Amino acid sequence: MNDKTPIVMVHGMWSRGNCWDRLRAYFEERGHRVLTPTLPWHDISAASPPPAKLGCASLIDYTDALEKEIIAFDRDAILIGHSMGGLLVQKLAARGLGSKLICLSPAPSSGMFPFYWEPTRSFLKTTLRPGFWKKPHKASWEQARWSVFNAGVPLEEARAVYADYVWESGRALFELALWYLDGDQAACVNRDRIRIPVLVAVGAQDRITPKEWARSAVRRFEGRARYVEFPDYGHWLIGEPAWPHVAKRIERFLETGL
Repeated sequence: MNDKTPIVMVHGMWSRGNCWDRLRAYFEERGHRVLTPTLPWHDISAASPPPAKLGCASLIDYTDALEKEIIAFDRDAILIGHSMGGLLVQKLAARGLGSKLICLSPAPSSGMFPFYWEPTRSFLKTTLRPGFWKKPHKASWEQARWSVFNAGVPLEEARAVYADYVWESGRALFELALWYLDGDQAACVNRDRIRIPVLVAVGAQDRITPKEWARSAVRRFEGRARYVEFPDYGHWLIGEPAWPHVAKRIERFLETGL
């Protein structure tokens, strides 16, 4: 009988569940059942036009949909999220799901300082569009290469991942970037409700979810979270060249809590 705890991996902006293929294979080879859900309105091809409802999709919509999938899969699964997914798994853990929580390059929650230059530059063209908060958006190749695929990501990998990019919600971006204007506070996380082991990891060269936000998340866990900073990597911790080191660090945390 397999006694390894199942794992759920939640992707970030512009992605689908297949972005986890390497890490999924790594942990399946070690005996875990792994679920890599695709967020609502993201299960389309890269060439498809954006679904009509996507532009106004909220982080709350994403969290609600994920909650249903996780309960059907295993409510005590290990929760791993990258980027926006790193925030979503925190919101899920605050709802009582998960046995361990791992946040890779997590997006900021409400209350965090929003005006760092590098993430502002990453989204500047998008947020300058009139009514961006109700329109779907997709990063340009130049934006993605600078903000997501920096710090040693091989050009061929960056192009392949970018070619698979899908549209993302303007509403979700608004809730993350301008949380202080969001009456619903969709990016809020009640960390007092999270009492499971937590690991927060970030690349020191991350431009789109910089290390300052990861450190802020750790402080808000008030001593209940481990922190790892990979000095040579940027945002793309789930791909080359970072993923083998990230996988081993996650495995250590799962086995020892350290």
